[in-house]
Amino acid sequence: MFKKTKLFVGISLLVQAVSAIVMFIILLAKKKSIAGAFLALAAISGAAGGYLLYDCKKDGELSFGCLDCEEDYDCCDCGCCGEDMDLEGDLFVRDEETTAEA
Repeated sequence: MFKKTKLFVGISLLVQAVSAIVMFIILLAKKKSIAGAFLALAAISGAAGGYLLYDCKKDGELSFGCLDCEEDYDCCDCGCCGEDMDLEGDLFVRDEETTAEA
């Protein structure tokens, strides 16, 4: 039921960490005393989000597929490389051109 929850929570915690770092920089420039709290919030939420994403990757829920396969489609065993390469017809031909040729 909660297979994707760790992934979404991890991503949202990392986004929260980035926004807390931005707030820390803004408040540090204005010399406000609350800037340290935003830095602590950024560190904690960044660490928690990073751990959740690492846990998703370790459990196999997060798969990057064949990102390293550029031209060599035999490099991975996932079966996703080259499966959509069999296209019929011309891709960027207008309908008028196909009827004129026929």
